[in-house]
Amino acid sequence: MKQLIILLLFSTPVSGWATAGGSSSSGSSSKAPTAALECGVAGAGASYLICKLAGGSDKACAAAAAGGAAVGGSACYGMASHYESRRKELAGKEQDVDALLAFAKANNADAEQTNQQLNVKLAEVTKQTDEIASQIQQGTITSSQLAKKKDALEKERRAADEQVEVQKVALQETKNLRSKLPSQAADDNARIAELDAEIAKQERFLEEAQRASTAFASQSGRI
Repeated sequence: MKQLIILLLFSTPVSGWATAGGSSSSGSSSKAPTAALECGVAGAGASYLICKLAGGSDKACAAAAAGGAAVGGSACYGMASHYESRRKELAGKEQDVDALLAFAKANNADAEQTNQQLNVKLAEVTKQTDEIASQIQQGTITSSQLAKKKDALEKERRAADEQVEVQKVALQETKNLRSKLPSQAADDNARIAELDAEIAKQERFLEEAQRASTAFASQSGRI
């Protein structure tokens, strides 16, 4: 998965058609990429953080961040920075059921918000694409204007793909940590069951994000 994510990041500038909601966090150890998570230059920070989460080197991730910053953007999703901050908070407490449960719940809250933002953005993009398709049919859009619109739509699709990758990483890490809980943790059946329920919820949120990503790709293919 590491190679797939890093490859994606080198081609994932985060830009858009209209501003999406979202929040940012300063959880990263790298001040420059984290600061870049503010709306408008989200690509640099998110690209750096996801790359590091995937195990990329500092050099490779800095290059990925530079690629995101080169274009900038208006789609602003804060999940990558929030997740990195939570990973640091969890350090040393990975075998604590309560700490792992809090980690999973916070990730799910972020995933739910991100998916809501993706769906709002998808509705905007769909409306924009309808208008462009009409303009193409009527011959009222120039080739230059169309190229710009296509480029903006492609960036939105890539931004959606990036959110899917963040959720994949979060889910896999939670599953890995769950599998490594000490045997005595099994005695806390209620908390373990709650954790398993949160992991199942993570899987559902990931599926929802993947459907949104596919829908973005469908819109991109219309023009």
